[in-house]
Order: sequence, then structure tokens, then C-alpha cells
Amino acid sequence: MNTYVLSIGSNAVDKAERLAFGFDELRSRLVVVARSEAYVTPALNGRDADYLNAVAVVQADIDFDSLNVLLKQIETLGGRTPQSKMSGVIPLDLDIVIALGNVVRPGDFDRQYFQIGWNQIKRIWQNINDSDR
Repeated sequence: MNTYVLSIGSNAVDKAERLAFGFDELRSRLVVVARSEAYVTPALNGRDADYLNAVAVVQADIDFDSLNVLLKQIETLGGRTPQSKMSGVIPLDLDIVIALGNVVRPGDFDRQYFQIGWNQIKRIWQNINDSDR
């Protein structure tokens, strides 16, 4: 099983429901090993609505590219469209931040919206990573 750490967020009006939908979809397709509590952070641009965020450790028998395609499909099911993004509304955002022990999105990794949740669950990820060695 490959281990990944995901950043999950929404700034839609119904952001709690969108996050719950995202987690339900993830659980139906992957093994969700751990997840942080949901928490609010401001939009990076200072204009758009605040985000509800979470971080999850997932395991899957698929490679990075296949997982990325799956996450984009879930985003679309969750209401994300090119038009919503242009309007500043992100119904569901799912990004792989750590893949197979490597930070693949360092910009996201260093941001508050990831670090809050990461700090809640990184010990679980470290234990998984240590047991894989």
C-alpha cells in the first residue's frame, strides 16, 4: 500500500457538508488511516471566503498519478468547476502534499492551512512510515 497525505478544503457556503462529502468519497475508495479535525483558515488572497480545512493520511494500491486523477474526479463530484474557481468559490479542493514519504507540494506543506492539520496527525504518519522501513 502506498501512503499519501492530503490537504482537503472548501470555501463554499456549505463548506462543512462539502468536506464531509469529500471524506465520504475518500473512505469509499481508499483507506483513510487518520484525519485531522476540521478548522478554519483565511483565504490566501484575503478576499475570498474563509476555508474549512483538514488533513488526511490515506493508503491506496494506486500510484501518484492515478490518485491525482481520482482526487480531481472527487472534486468535480463535489461541485468544483472552472467557473467556480474563477468566481473564487472552491467547493472542494483535494491535493496530495506528501507522497511516499516525499513532500510533493512544498508551498502547501509550509502554509498554515496544511500545518494546523498536519501537526494533529503527523505522528500517525511517522509511525506508518517507520513501519514501512
